[in-house]
Amino acid sequence: MKAVFLEKVGGVEVLNVSSVPTPTVAAKEVLVRIKYAGVNYADILSRQGLYNWAGKLPYILGLESSGIVETVGSEVEKFKVGDRVVVASKIGNYAEFISCHENSLLPAPEEFSFEEAACLCGSWATAWTALFEMARVRPGEVALIQSGAGSVGTAAIQLAVSFGMQVYATTSTPSKMEHIKSFGATPLSYQDFDKILEKSNKPDFILESVGGDVHARSLKILAPLGRLVLIGASSIKVNKVNPFSWYNAWRNLPRIKVSDLHSQGYMTLHMGFLLEDHREKIIPIWTRMTDYMRQHNLKPIVRPECIFPMSEVRKAHEIIDKRKNIGKVILDPSR
Repeated sequence: MKAVFLEKVGGVEVLNVSSVPTPTVAAKEVLVRIKYAGVNYADILSRQGLYNWAGKLPYILGLESSGIVETVGSEVEKFKVGDRVVVASKIGNYAEFISCHENSLLPAPEEFSFEEAACLCGSWATAWTALFEMARVRPGEVALIQSGAGSVGTAAIQLAVSFGMQVYATTSTPSKMEHIKSFGATPLSYQDFDKILEKSNKPDFILESVGGDVHARSLKILAPLGRLVLIGASSIKVNKVNPFSWYNAWRNLPRIKVSDLHSQGYMTLHMGFLLEDHREKIIPIWTRMTDYMRQHNLKPIVRPECIFPMSEVRKAHEIIDKRKNIGKVILDPSR
């Protein structure tokens, strides 16, 4: 089968499509023919050797995908051949096939295309869990979504708007601001979001994924009884051969002191940790999320220009690393 088999870390030049054996299945495992693989910022960090949750080299990249069950092991109970599924695993999704334990699969709702289903685990489950399972937001509250045009950001905006929140979202370009408006949110720039909200509506909920100065300024405008959920720090860049970049990264890492919080909540979220070690919590979350999406007719944003053949995996990584995407970037392993 074809797969992006990562043998060393580095720039996009280390990404190549290779021919590797199609995996077999053990008793409790399922073989899935992958339709689309989600590309996440975590994949960029893994490729660079900067993601401490990444697999051990060499391995096939990719944390999530959508597909169809091709083969089931002799003791598999939850799925059957032909089932539409979403795969959530630590590695292995940039490929034509993946073999994984049946607990690594989630049912793909019939209402979603395979392109849309490939977005549900990494992006939508992150946004849903931050908003409703952790921050427990309420209608009428003010939400600030950092990096609002990305895959998690567009999911969080749609969820918060549909729930009746007053939603603001940051982004970097006029065209992305127009897209944020189309989702029902008020766009703000990274440069002055804090000055604007400090004078008008301090946010009750902040979804923070940028880090550095944006993280520090977000904390300062969090409303009393507000909740901030940290899901990443995409602004922090590291060049492994440049010691100054390591210092700058360390200096800009999100930090929090208890004395900085004044009747406020600060939380962190890593969906991979939950998916790997706390599966029992994921199934009810998945059900609540997909039911809500059906009821409110919410769909992931997958633009045609963000669907890449797996042979163009380098372009897919570049578009995320340079923040040129709106919504989710996915790979088609059949091309």
